[in-house]
Amino acid sequence: MKIKKILMIALVTSILSIASFSPISITVLAGTTDTITITFDPQGNISLDVSPEVWNLSILWSYSNESTGGTYFTVWNNGSVDNMQTDIQITSNTPGDLTVNETAIPTDNNCYALYLTGGTASGIDNWVKESATIQLDSDIDSSGSNTFGFTLYMSNITANHTWQTLVVTLTGSQA
Repeated sequence: MKIKKILMIALVTSILSIASFSPISITVLAGTTDTITITFDPQGNISLDVSPEVWNLSILWSYSNESTGGTYFTVWNNGSVDNMQTDIQITSNTPGDLTVNETAIPTDNNCYALYLTGGTASGIDNWVKESATIQLDSDIDSSGSNTFGFTLYMSNITANHTWQTLVVTLTGSQA
Protein backbone atom coordinates (compact mmCIF):
# COMPACT_ATOMS: atom_id res chain seq x y z
CA MET A 1 0.00 0.00 0.00
CA LYS A 2 2.88 2.25 0.79
CA ILE A 3 4.31 1.67 -2.69
CA LYS A 4 0.97 2.48 -4.24
CA LYS A 5 0.83 5.72 -2.27
CA ILE A 6 4.39 6.65 -3.31
CA LEU A 7 3.61 5.84 -6.95
CA MET A 8 0.42 7.91 -6.76
CA ILE A 9 2.31 10.92 -5.28
CA ALA A 10 5.02 10.52 -7.93
CA LEU A 11 2.40 10.38 -10.70
CA VAL A 12 0.57 13.49 -9.42
CA THR A 13 3.90 15.34 -9.00
CA SER A 14 4.94 14.38 -12.54
CA ILE A 15 1.63 15.55 -14.01
CA LEU A 16 1.83 18.85 -12.13
CA SER A 17 5.42 19.47 -13.18
CA ILE A 18 4.60 18.72 -16.87
CA ALA A 19 1.54 20.97 -16.67
CA SER A 20 3.60 23.83 -15.26
CA PHE A 21 5.79 23.87 -18.44
CA SER A 22 2.96 23.73 -20.98
CA PRO A 23 0.80 26.80 -21.85
CA ILE A 24 -2.69 26.98 -20.53
CA SER A 25 -5.23 27.36 -23.28
CA ILE A 26 -8.54 29.04 -22.60
CA THR A 27 -11.15 29.07 -25.35
CA VAL A 28 -13.08 32.37 -25.71
CA LEU A 29 -15.90 32.89 -28.16
CA ALA A 30 -14.90 35.79 -30.48
CA GLY A 31 -17.27 38.34 -32.01
CA THR A 32 -17.94 38.32 -35.77
CA THR A 33 -16.45 40.78 -38.27
CA ASP A 34 -17.89 42.41 -41.37
CA THR A 35 -16.56 44.81 -44.04
CA ILE A 36 -17.65 47.98 -45.82
CA THR A 37 -16.80 48.28 -49.54
CA ILE A 38 -16.43 51.80 -50.96
CA THR A 39 -16.48 52.25 -54.73
CA PHE A 40 -15.98 55.44 -56.70
CA ASP A 41 -15.46 56.53 -60.30
CA PRO A 42 -12.65 59.14 -60.63
CA GLN A 43 -13.55 61.91 -63.05
CA GLY A 44 -11.66 64.90 -64.40
CA ASN A 45 -9.61 65.96 -67.38
CA ILE A 46 -7.56 68.90 -68.53
CA SER A 47 -8.26 69.88 -72.10
CA LEU A 48 -6.09 72.76 -73.26
CA ASP A 49 -6.92 74.61 -76.48
CA VAL A 50 -5.22 77.63 -78.01
CA SER A 51 -6.23 79.92 -80.85
CA PRO A 52 -4.91 80.92 -83.28
CA GLU A 53 -2.44 78.08 -83.81
CA VAL A 54 -0.27 79.89 -86.37
CA TRP A 55 1.48 83.25 -86.44
CA ASN A 56 2.96 83.94 -89.88
CA LEU A 57 5.16 87.03 -89.93
CA SER A 58 6.12 86.62 -93.56
CA ILE A 59 9.07 89.06 -93.62
CA LEU A 60 11.05 89.92 -90.48
CA TRP A 61 13.76 92.43 -91.29
CA SER A 62 17.31 92.26 -89.97
CA TYR A 63 17.75 93.79 -86.50
CA SER A 64 14.04 94.39 -85.91
CA ASN A 65 11.18 92.90 -83.95
CA GLU A 66 7.55 92.08 -84.58
CA SER A 67 4.86 91.77 -81.91
CA THR A 68 1.48 90.05 -81.81
CA GLY A 69 0.16 92.18 -78.98
CA GLY A 70 -0.60 90.78 -75.53
CA THR A 71 -4.08 89.49 -76.39
CA TYR A 72 -3.37 87.80 -79.75
CA PHE A 73 -3.44 84.19 -78.49
CA THR A 74 -6.12 82.76 -76.20
CA VAL A 75 -5.66 79.57 -74.18
CA TRP A 76 -8.74 77.78 -72.78
CA ASN A 77 -9.22 75.09 -70.16
CA ASN A 78 -12.03 73.09 -71.79
CA GLY A 79 -11.67 70.27 -69.26
CA SER A 80 -13.37 69.68 -65.95
CA VAL A 81 -10.37 70.31 -63.66
CA ASP A 82 -10.04 73.77 -62.11
CA ASN A 83 -6.74 75.58 -61.43
CA MET A 84 -5.01 74.54 -64.66
CA GLN A 85 -1.38 75.59 -64.97
CA THR A 86 -0.07 76.18 -68.49
CA ASP A 87 3.64 75.84 -69.27
CA ILE A 88 5.21 77.19 -72.46
CA GLN A 89 8.44 75.96 -74.04
CA ILE A 90 10.11 75.97 -77.44
CA THR A 91 10.32 72.28 -78.28
CA SER A 92 11.70 72.24 -81.79
CA ASN A 93 13.17 74.47 -84.41
CA THR A 94 12.71 73.00 -87.84
CA PRO A 95 15.96 73.01 -89.79
CA GLY A 96 16.88 76.46 -90.98
CA ASP A 97 19.81 78.81 -91.16
CA LEU A 98 19.17 80.63 -87.88
CA THR A 99 19.21 79.48 -84.28
CA VAL A 100 17.15 80.43 -81.22
CA ASN A 101 18.81 82.80 -78.80
CA GLU A 102 17.69 81.78 -75.32
CA THR A 103 18.58 84.70 -73.10
CA ALA A 104 18.14 88.18 -74.50
CA ILE A 105 17.61 90.27 -77.59
CA PRO A 106 19.98 88.73 -80.09
CA THR A 107 22.89 90.94 -81.00
CA ASP A 108 24.98 88.34 -82.80
CA ASN A 109 24.36 87.18 -86.35
CA ASN A 110 22.19 84.22 -87.34
CA CYS A 111 19.80 84.06 -84.38
CA TYR A 112 16.45 85.26 -83.17
CA ALA A 113 14.66 85.31 -79.80
CA LEU A 114 11.05 84.95 -78.70
CA TYR A 115 9.60 86.98 -75.81
CA LEU A 116 6.31 86.09 -74.09
CA THR A 117 4.05 89.03 -73.21
CA GLY A 118 1.03 89.04 -70.94
CA GLY A 119 -2.52 89.98 -71.76
CA THR A 120 -4.84 88.63 -69.08
CA ALA A 121 -2.31 85.92 -68.14
CA SER A 122 -0.20 86.52 -65.07
CA GLY A 123 3.39 85.88 -64.08
CA ILE A 124 4.93 86.08 -67.52
CA ASP A 125 6.81 88.70 -69.59
CA ASN A 126 9.79 86.42 -70.07
CA TRP A 127 12.00 84.89 -72.75
CA VAL A 128 10.72 81.59 -74.13
CA LYS A 129 13.64 79.17 -74.17
CA GLU A 130 14.53 75.70 -75.36
CA SER A 131 16.16 74.76 -72.07
CA ALA A 132 13.55 76.05 -69.62
CA THR A 133 9.79 76.04 -69.22
CA ILE A 134 7.86 79.23 -68.47
CA GLN A 135 4.68 79.07 -66.44
CA LEU A 136 2.02 81.04 -68.32
CA ASP A 137 -0.61 81.02 -65.58
CA SER A 138 -1.35 78.89 -62.54
CA ASP A 139 -5.07 79.34 -62.20
CA ILE A 140 -7.28 78.81 -65.24
CA ASP A 141 -10.52 77.28 -64.02
CA SER A 142 -12.64 74.93 -66.08
CA SER A 143 -14.18 76.88 -69.00
CA GLY A 144 -11.76 79.75 -68.22
CA SER A 145 -9.27 81.39 -70.55
CA ASN A 146 -6.29 83.74 -70.66
CA THR A 147 -4.69 85.78 -73.41
CA PHE A 148 -1.03 86.32 -74.20
CA GLY A 149 1.26 87.28 -77.04
CA PHE A 150 4.79 87.06 -78.39
CA THR A 151 7.47 89.42 -79.66
CA LEU A 152 9.99 87.96 -82.09
CA TYR A 153 13.40 89.66 -82.19
CA MET A 154 15.73 89.31 -85.19
CA SER A 155 19.51 89.65 -84.94
CA ASN A 156 21.61 91.84 -87.19
CA ILE A 157 21.93 89.54 -90.22
CA THR A 158 23.66 90.49 -93.47
CA ALA A 159 21.99 88.12 -95.96
CA ASN A 160 18.63 86.58 -96.80
CA HIS A 161 17.86 83.21 -95.16
CA THR A 162 15.43 80.37 -95.80
CA TRP A 163 12.04 80.19 -94.06
CA GLN A 164 12.35 79.53 -90.34
CA THR A 165 9.71 77.73 -88.29
CA LEU A 166 9.57 77.85 -84.53
CA VAL A 167 7.33 75.37 -82.66
CA VAL A 168 6.13 76.39 -79.22
CA THR A 169 4.51 73.76 -76.98
CA LEU A 170 1.86 74.56 -74.37
CA THR A 171 1.31 71.94 -71.66
CA GLY A 172 -1.60 71.98 -69.23
CA SER A 173 -1.52 70.39 -65.79
CA GLN A 174 -3.31 70.88 -62.49
CA ALA A 175 -1.66 73.58 -60.40
